[in-house]
Amino acid sequence: MVEDFLMTLNFRTPKFNSNGTIDCEIEHPVHGWIPFTADPNDVEPLGAEVFNAAKDSASAYVEVTPDPTEVLAAERAAMKCSRLQGRLVLGEATCDALDAMATDPTTPWAMRQTIQNAIEWRRMSQSMTELGYLLGYTDEQMDDLFRIAMTVDV
Repeated sequence: MVEDFLMTLNFRTPKFNSNGTIDCEIEHPVHGWIPFTADPNDVEPLGAEVFNAAKDSASAYVEVTPDPTEVLAAERAAMKCSRLQGRLVLGEATCDALDAMATDPTTPWAMRQTIQNAIEWRRMSQSMTELGYLLGYTDEQMDDLFRIAMTVDV
């Protein structure tokens, strides 16, 4: 019976895992398509057979390591915190400097309004980019500010 099954082995959607196994679906003669993890060291003949068949499939070679720049861009796009969360992380001295900017007539009106009235801060907003620049923060420091601020419970 196993020999008959192996002779007509069908698999689909193979993807390599970081541990060297391959996740795919195999077509079972009774149950239809079922999830299966093929391992090159499987003691069962079926696992090794599926692995050997799938490893030669071009679709098995799917990139499993995401591009770090894409990961960071996605993380930044999701970063947001309340004004209070951000201020609590910035601390008193930095907030005093922000408040001084907010009352300084040489600070552009839109920035003064942002400092005084923004309810939510979004990492990728132009206002936050400008605010970070005014504070002398690097992109990494702004990322850290948001990472920490998003964890503050208020």
